[in-house]
Amino acid sequence: MHLLVTGGAGFIGSHVVEAALSVGHRVRVLDSLLPAVHRAPPDIPSDVEFIHGDVRDAAVVAAALPGVDAVLHQAAMVGLGLNLDDAPDYAGANDLGTAV
Repeated sequence: MHLLVTGGAGFIGSHVVEAALSVGHRVRVLDSLLPAVHRAPPDIPSDVEFIHGDVRDAAVVAAALPGVDAVLHQAAMVGLGLNLDDAPDYAGANDLGTAV
């Protein structure tokens, strides 16, 4: 099975990728590599196809889907939620990203 893991370079997504690879799935990762989450380049396994992009971008998502049997959606904006002014960014990334 060929899987697309959105947010596959993040904490949860990287564990999903690892588990999928361990049972023989082919994996493609789509991740925006937000600097708040990724202070250093992530360690993407060499047998994983990596696409740098945002799940809110329909063209990027469409380009990531060919040949994929299932999408494991782990992409989300994370943070401490200390500032209510950040709410539009979280809703855009998390809700709109899921809808795309």
